[in-house]
Amino acid sequence: MHCIPVLDIAAGGVVRAVRGERAAYLPLSSCLTQSTAPLGVTAALRAQFVSTIFYVADLDAIQQHGSNHTLIQSLVTTHPDCEWWIDAGFESPTQIAQWAQHSNVRCVIGSESLHSVAHYTTLCAALPVSSAAILSLDRKGEERLGPADLWSTPARWPQSIIAMNLARVGASEGPDFDYLRRLRALAPGATLIAAGGARHGQDLECLRTQGCAAVLLATALHDGSLSPDQVRGLLRTAGPA
Repeated sequence: MHCIPVLDIAAGGVVRAVRGERAAYLPLSSCLTQSTAPLGVTAALRAQFVSTIFYVADLDAIQQHGSNHTLIQSLVTTHPDCEWWIDAGFESPTQIAQWAQHSNVRCVIGSESLHSVAHYTTLCAALPVSSAAILSLDRKGEERLGPADLWSTPARWPQSIIAMNLARVGASEGPDFDYLRRLRALAPGATLIAAGGARHGQDLECLRTQGCAAVLLATALHDGSLSPDQVRGLLRTAGPA
Protein backbone atom coordinates (compact mmCIF):
# COMPACT_ATOMS: atom_id res chain seq x y z
CA MET A 1 0.00 0.00 0.00
CA HIS A 2 1.24 3.46 -0.88
CA CYS A 3 1.29 6.24 1.71
CA ILE A 4 0.83 9.45 -0.26
CA PRO A 5 1.64 12.81 1.38
CA VAL A 6 -0.89 15.59 0.81
CA LEU A 7 -0.06 19.23 0.15
CA ASP A 8 -3.07 21.49 0.72
CA ILE A 9 -2.07 24.82 -0.80
CA ALA A 10 -3.79 28.17 -0.29
CA ALA A 11 -2.43 31.65 -1.03
CA GLY A 12 0.95 30.18 -1.95
CA GLY A 13 1.54 28.23 1.25
CA VAL A 14 0.83 24.80 2.68
CA VAL A 15 -2.01 24.83 5.20
CA ARG A 16 -3.36 22.33 7.70
CA ALA A 17 -6.74 21.04 6.55
CA VAL A 18 -9.31 20.33 9.27
CA ARG A 19 -12.76 18.85 8.58
CA GLY A 20 -13.13 20.65 5.25
CA GLU A 21 -13.71 24.01 6.99
CA ARG A 22 -11.46 25.82 4.54
CA ALA A 23 -12.06 29.35 5.78
CA ALA A 24 -10.48 28.32 9.10
CA TYR A 25 -7.38 26.57 7.74
CA LEU A 26 -4.13 27.78 9.31
CA PRO A 27 -0.56 27.65 7.99
CA LEU A 28 1.03 24.23 8.39
CA SER A 29 2.76 23.46 11.67
CA SER A 30 5.02 20.43 11.30
CA CYS A 31 7.57 18.46 13.28
CA LEU A 32 9.38 17.85 9.98
CA THR A 33 10.07 21.42 8.89
CA GLN A 34 9.60 25.05 9.85
CA SER A 35 8.71 25.89 6.26
CA THR A 36 5.21 26.36 4.89
CA ALA A 37 6.50 26.86 1.33
CA PRO A 38 5.41 23.95 -0.88
CA LEU A 39 8.95 23.31 -2.12
CA GLY A 40 10.30 23.28 1.43
CA VAL A 41 7.56 20.98 2.75
CA THR A 42 8.02 18.64 -0.20
CA ALA A 43 11.76 18.43 0.42
CA ALA A 44 11.17 17.58 4.09
CA LEU A 45 8.62 14.89 3.25
CA ARG A 46 10.87 13.33 0.62
CA ALA A 47 13.82 13.30 3.02
CA GLN A 48 11.89 11.55 5.79
CA PHE A 49 9.41 9.32 3.97
CA VAL A 50 11.11 8.62 0.61
CA SER A 51 7.88 9.71 -1.08
CA THR A 52 7.54 9.48 -4.86
CA ILE A 53 3.80 10.21 -5.16
CA PHE A 54 2.21 13.42 -3.88
CA TYR A 55 -1.38 14.64 -3.81
CA VAL A 56 -1.80 18.40 -4.24
CA ALA A 57 -5.03 20.28 -3.60
CA ASP A 58 -5.10 23.80 -5.00
CA LEU A 59 -7.64 25.11 -2.51
CA ASP A 60 -7.86 28.53 -4.15
CA ALA A 61 -8.75 26.97 -7.49
CA ILE A 62 -11.21 24.54 -5.88
CA GLN A 63 -12.98 27.47 -4.22
CA GLN A 64 -12.68 29.58 -7.39
CA HIS A 65 -10.64 32.22 -5.54
CA GLY A 66 -7.66 32.24 -7.87
CA SER A 67 -5.02 29.63 -8.55
CA ASN A 68 -1.62 28.33 -7.44
CA HIS A 69 -0.89 26.92 -10.88
CA THR A 70 2.60 28.42 -11.33
CA LEU A 71 3.72 27.35 -7.88
CA ILE A 72 2.43 23.80 -8.30
CA GLN A 73 4.02 23.61 -11.72
CA SER A 74 7.35 24.35 -10.05
CA LEU A 75 6.83 21.27 -7.85
CA VAL A 76 6.16 19.13 -10.92
CA THR A 77 9.27 20.33 -12.75
CA THR A 78 11.57 20.38 -9.68
CA HIS A 79 10.69 16.79 -8.84
CA PRO A 80 10.30 15.06 -12.21
CA ASP A 81 10.92 11.65 -10.61
CA CYS A 82 7.71 12.03 -8.57
CA GLU A 83 4.13 11.44 -9.67
CA TRP A 84 1.84 14.37 -8.86
CA TRP A 85 -1.89 13.90 -8.30
CA ILE A 86 -3.44 17.34 -8.75
CA ASP A 87 -6.92 18.46 -7.74
CA ALA A 88 -7.49 22.00 -8.95
CA GLY A 89 -11.28 22.13 -9.06
CA PHE A 90 -11.23 21.63 -12.81
CA GLU A 91 -13.94 23.55 -14.63
CA SER A 92 -12.98 23.16 -18.28
CA PRO A 93 -11.20 20.72 -20.60
CA THR A 94 -8.58 23.42 -21.20
CA GLN A 95 -7.68 23.53 -17.50
CA ILE A 96 -7.34 19.79 -17.22
CA ALA A 97 -5.34 19.56 -20.47
CA GLN A 98 -2.78 22.03 -19.07
CA TRP A 99 -1.86 19.50 -16.39
CA ALA A 100 -2.36 16.34 -18.44
CA GLN A 101 0.45 17.38 -20.79
CA HIS A 102 2.96 16.60 -18.01
CA SER A 103 4.01 12.95 -18.06
CA ASN A 104 4.35 12.84 -14.26
CA VAL A 105 0.91 14.34 -13.49
CA ARG A 106 -2.41 12.59 -12.89
CA CYS A 107 -5.52 14.75 -12.71
CA VAL A 108 -7.91 14.28 -9.82
CA ILE A 109 -11.51 15.12 -10.60
CA GLY A 110 -13.31 15.90 -7.35
CA SER A 111 -17.04 15.27 -7.25
CA GLU A 112 -17.55 18.42 -5.15
CA SER A 113 -16.41 20.51 -8.15
CA LEU A 114 -18.69 18.84 -10.69
CA HIS A 115 -21.94 20.34 -11.95
CA SER A 116 -23.26 17.23 -13.69
CA VAL A 117 -22.31 13.86 -15.11
CA ALA A 118 -21.92 15.59 -18.49
CA HIS A 119 -19.34 17.92 -16.90
CA TYR A 120 -17.44 14.90 -15.57
CA THR A 121 -17.54 13.18 -18.97
CA THR A 122 -16.25 16.31 -20.72
CA LEU A 123 -13.31 16.59 -18.33
CA CYS A 124 -12.39 12.92 -18.72
CA ALA A 125 -12.45 13.33 -22.50
CA ALA A 126 -9.72 15.99 -22.23
CA LEU A 127 -7.27 13.44 -20.81
CA PRO A 128 -4.88 11.54 -23.09
CA VAL A 129 -5.45 7.81 -23.30
CA SER A 130 -2.31 7.17 -21.26
CA SER A 131 -3.51 9.30 -18.36
CA ALA A 132 -6.63 7.89 -16.76
CA ALA A 133 -8.55 10.13 -14.42
CA ILE A 134 -8.66 9.70 -10.68
CA LEU A 135 -12.16 10.34 -9.35
CA SER A 136 -12.46 11.65 -5.82
CA LEU A 137 -15.91 10.82 -4.48
CA ASP A 138 -16.18 13.56 -1.89
CA ARG A 139 -18.35 13.40 1.20
CA LYS A 140 -18.63 15.64 4.23
CA GLY A 141 -19.91 13.40 6.97
CA GLU A 142 -22.87 11.59 5.40
CA GLU A 143 -23.46 14.28 2.76
CA ARG A 144 -22.49 13.28 -0.75
CA LEU A 145 -20.95 16.16 -2.69
CA GLY A 146 -21.51 16.46 -6.41
CA PRO A 147 -24.02 15.12 -8.95
CA ALA A 148 -26.33 12.51 -7.44
CA ASP A 149 -26.45 10.50 -10.66
CA LEU A 150 -22.65 10.13 -10.67
CA TRP A 151 -22.79 8.53 -7.23
CA SER A 152 -25.49 6.10 -8.35
CA THR A 153 -23.77 4.92 -11.56
CA PRO A 154 -20.46 3.19 -10.69
CA ALA A 155 -20.16 2.05 -14.31
CA ARG A 156 -19.13 5.66 -15.08
CA TRP A 157 -16.29 5.63 -12.54
CA PRO A 158 -12.66 5.23 -13.61
CA GLN A 159 -10.36 2.54 -12.24
CA SER A 160 -8.91 4.75 -9.48
CA ILE A 161 -11.31 6.06 -6.82
CA ILE A 162 -10.48 8.25 -3.82
CA ALA A 163 -12.86 7.76 -0.90
CA MET A 164 -12.68 11.28 0.54
CA ASN A 165 -14.54 12.18 3.70
CA LEU A 166 -13.76 15.84 4.34
CA ALA A 167 -15.24 15.67 7.84
CA ARG A 168 -12.47 13.25 8.81
CA VAL A 169 -9.60 15.25 7.34
CA GLY A 170 -7.24 16.52 10.05
CA ALA A 171 -9.62 15.32 12.76
CA SER A 172 -7.55 12.31 13.89
CA GLU A 173 -10.72 10.27 14.31
CA GLY A 174 -9.74 7.34 12.13
CA PRO A 175 -10.62 6.46 8.53
CA ASP A 176 -14.20 6.04 7.37
CA PHE A 177 -14.07 2.26 7.03
CA ASP A 178 -17.81 1.98 6.46
CA TYR A 179 -17.59 4.33 3.48
CA LEU A 180 -14.75 2.28 2.03
CA ARG A 181 -16.75 -0.93 2.41
CA ARG A 182 -19.72 0.63 0.63
CA LEU A 183 -17.57 1.81 -2.27
CA ARG A 184 -15.93 -1.60 -2.52
CA ALA A 185 -19.35 -3.23 -2.77
CA LEU A 186 -20.35 -0.85 -5.57
CA ALA A 187 -17.06 -1.19 -7.47
CA PRO A 188 -15.42 -4.52 -6.58
CA GLY A 189 -12.61 -4.12 -9.10
CA ALA A 190 -11.74 -0.49 -8.39
CA THR A 191 -8.40 0.73 -7.06
CA LEU A 192 -9.45 2.37 -3.78
CA ILE A 193 -7.52 5.21 -2.16
CA ALA A 194 -8.51 6.19 1.39
CA ALA A 195 -8.54 9.86 2.40
CA GLY A 196 -9.29 11.43 5.76
CA GLY A 197 -8.64 10.44 9.36
CA ALA A 198 -5.71 7.99 9.31
CA ARG A 199 -3.87 8.34 12.63
CA HIS A 200 -1.28 5.63 13.19
CA GLY A 201 0.18 2.34 12.06
CA GLN A 202 -2.83 0.33 13.15
CA ASP A 203 -5.10 2.42 10.92
CA LEU A 204 -2.75 1.87 8.00
CA GLU A 205 -2.70 -1.88 8.58
CA CYS A 206 -6.52 -1.96 8.70
CA LEU A 207 -6.69 -0.03 5.42
CA ARG A 208 -4.22 -2.42 3.84
CA THR A 209 -6.15 -5.51 4.94
CA GLN A 210 -9.36 -3.90 3.66
CA GLY A 211 -7.80 -3.81 0.22
CA CYS A 212 -6.88 -0.14 -0.15
CA ALA A 213 -4.12 0.46 -2.68
CA ALA A 214 -3.11 3.77 -1.12
CA VAL A 215 -3.89 6.26 1.63
CA LEU A 216 -3.61 10.04 1.56
CA LEU A 217 -1.81 11.41 4.63
CA ALA A 218 -1.05 14.82 6.09
CA THR A 219 -1.74 15.40 9.80
CA ALA A 220 -0.30 12.06 10.97
CA LEU A 221 2.95 12.80 9.14
CA HIS A 222 3.35 16.33 10.40
CA ASP A 223 2.43 15.68 14.03
CA GLY A 224 4.79 12.70 14.23
CA SER A 225 2.20 10.02 14.99
CA LEU A 226 3.35 8.09 11.91
CA SER A 227 7.07 7.39 11.74
CA PRO A 228 9.10 6.96 8.56
CA ASP A 229 9.69 3.30 9.47
CA GLN A 230 5.94 2.64 9.75
CA VAL A 231 5.32 4.24 6.38
CA ARG A 232 8.21 2.49 4.64
CA GLY A 233 6.94 -0.84 5.94
CA LEU A 234 3.81 -0.50 3.85
CA LEU A 235 5.33 0.76 0.62
CA ARG A 236 5.04 -1.24 -2.56
CA THR A 237 7.20 -0.79 -5.61
CA ALA A 238 4.25 -0.82 -8.01
CA GLY A 239 1.95 2.18 -8.34
CA PRO A 240 -1.55 2.02 -6.86
CA ALA A 241 -3.27 2.48 -10.21
